[in-house]
Amino acid sequence: MGLSASQARLLSITARLTSNEYESQQISNAKMRLATQSEEASQEYIAALNSTQLQMTTYDAQGSAITTPLTANALYQYSDLKNQYALVNTSGQILISNSDAENFKNSQTLDEFLECYGITKEYKSAALEENALKLSSNSTDTYPDGTLVGGVYDYYEEWINAINELKSTGMYENENGDVVTVDEETYQNEKISAFAGYNNALAAYDDILIKYNANLVDDGVVTTYLDKLSEAKALYSNYTTYDQWVKSKLAYVDTTDANGNNVKTFSELYKNAEKYYEVLADYNAEAENLGCESIEDTYTYTDDTKAQWYTNLWYRLNGSSSDKSAMGQYGTNYAILDNKLASSAKWIQDALKQGAISLEKAAYEPSTNEINDLDNPLSVTLKGISWTSTIYSSCSDFTELEDESAIAKAEAEYTRKNNEIDAKDTKYENQIKALDTEHNALQTEYESVQTALSKNIDRSFKTFNG
Repeated sequence: MGLSASQARLLSITARLTSNEYESQQISNAKMRLATQSEEASQEYIAALNSTQLQMTTYDAQGSAITTPLTANALYQYSDLKNQYALVNTSGQILISNSDAENFKNSQTLDEFLECYGITKEYKSAALEENALKLSSNSTDTYPDGTLVGGVYDYYEEWINAINELKSTGMYENENGDVVTVDEETYQNEKISAFAGYNNALAAYDDILIKYNANLVDDGVVTTYLDKLSEAKALYSNYTTYDQWVKSKLAYVDTTDANGNNVKTFSELYKNAEKYYEVLADYNAEAENLGCESIEDTYTYTDDTKAQWYTNLWYRLNGSSSDKSAMGQYGTNYAILDNKLASSAKWIQDALKQGAISLEKAAYEPSTNEINDLDNPLSVTLKGISWTSTIYSSCSDFTELEDESAIAKAEAEYTRKNNEIDAKDTKYENQIKALDTEHNALQTEYESVQTALSKNIDRSFKTFNG
């Protein structure tokens, strides 16, 4: 082999040895990364073995315990042998499902809300039920067949609204277009005048009685003075209180009789309000005849336990009024929970543990109704209901168990990763063996070429020196 060829071969072998050593180093680094991946897989598996899942215990109709993974849907699902909880966000809003939110939005009263869940009232008599329906319905409301219910609630509402407008603004335009005005000074002046008129009528009646007893006048005269006294008394009764005077201003309108005389007649506003109070009187009379001592005595629910559950929910969404409140109207007290989150056991567990949501528990005590206005007994304030903040770990019906599904998943993943790592490790071992074999062969060849090159150089020197 010539000197040039031998040198070229040495350079080639050296380059290949360097490349060989570099590849070996890369494979060694890859094997080290495999060791790290194996450690990570092992840690993930151990973490899964230590993982737990929140469970909720409920009871069936036979009283047998049923344990299911805790989700918002499971928490909110009604059961008559179950504690009632609510999830609350950091703004203090209760998280509810879209269906519950829609039911609440579409309900103006507690009764309407309960009906969304198939809960209705069963009154103690047909007369009570009929009058209760009229008291809560408007004059235009109809039965499914199109006949009018005979509702009177809008009459009451119009009457109350007119009273409030007149009291707050001092004026009200009645059905004739006349502007009725009120103020405290006018009230006091008219009250004094009405009282004087009543005293004068009473004195005149006393005088005529004296004459009647002396046979100076007949029965007809006495009757005339008695009628005047009755009118004066009725007029003065309108001034018993300021509110009563305001109502009297709305009860009459000025009209003209057949003779062209100005007379006062009852307004349509007042006559419609009287229709409401007539139904109310019938309702109260029937309740009294049945021995009912409170509003709760007049009816029962088709499902009392379920009714209490959703009454509690209404209270949390709306406040204590059985009518839709301003808070309920604007939906400030609740937020809608995403359907995917509602069905996720992982989300509720993480959110509770991290404090993203908190838990409230409803009281066990049944609610009672307090009537705010005897003129409107179906509108009540709910009493005896409360929602109390509680820690999930202190709830007896919540438990933490091994998360078997997570463990099984982690075990499968651990096995898969280890199989991949073993396969790669075997591949790398084979590559290293091949590189070692090649390295040894190259090293032997390198030494052989180097020896031959040395001998050639020695011979060349001897030739030139000879």
